[in-house]
Amino acid sequence: MNRPARALVGVFALLAAAPGCSNSTALAPAPGAETFTSSLKATAPVPVSPVNGQLLSGGTFTATPAVPQFGAIALQYRFQIFSDTGTQVLDSGPVNSPVWKTPNLTPNRALTWKVRAEFEGTPGPWSATASFQSGDPLPSFGPVGDWQHCAGLVGSSLSACVHAAVKPTNSVGDLEVVKRVAWLVRGDGAGLLIKTSGENIVLWQGYSFSASRMCFANGQLYKLISDAGPGGTNSPDFSDNGFVDPALCVPAIDPSKP
Repeated sequence: MNRPARALVGVFALLAAAPGCSNSTALAPAPGAETFTSSLKATAPVPVSPVNGQLLSGGTFTATPAVPQFGAIALQYRFQIFSDTGTQVLDSGPVNSPVWKTPNLTPNRALTWKVRAEFEGTPGPWSATASFQSGDPLPSFGPVGDWQHCAGLVGSSLSACVHAAVKPTNSVGDLEVVKRVAWLVRGDGAGLLIKTSGENIVLWQGYSFSASRMCFANGQLYKLISDAGPGGTNSPDFSDNGFVDPALCVPAIDPSKP
């Protein structure tokens, strides 16, 4: 073989050995190698309030803004809240500022939170986790009347009967209706729907529940409150709302529990 030919053979051998130029399976990262889960080039926000087990005031979480690495861009932020066992109970979804006001939280709970910046769906690094104590009382919805006499009713008649006893005016009152309807039909597998983002959420018994929908063990949903939440009509309803993962349906809980 002449010298130019031997040189070409050597070049092809180097290309074959180079990463990405072979059909063989890529080697797995070495144990302990760092992996990156964020791709937005920005600093992590820093939790400001509440931190270090502080009592939550006004339901408001505040962090420092993230700083993008390459010029000014309009960042959004995502907040997440976790129970004392590490279970995620709330996700804010993208919000336009490093300040977020939560839905209703059950008082006297030890919780944690964290926040990150996002840009057009691309996430940045999470902040450190901060601890706090929920302490604001749940909004009042007035005394609950005699709802036990609604037992034996079904469908819209049951929902309307319990609604008349509770008289809800906000998300907390709406959940009081849902809790009682589910309890009365618990023998049929009724339960409460876990919901961790969006509107009309109430944290109760360590779960983040939908304030307006009831579920069954097979995942079927029923909407019990229409136009739910503060400022809405909070009207009684009983309409099929499709299906959800049955794992998100918690069996009915005694509504007398705090």
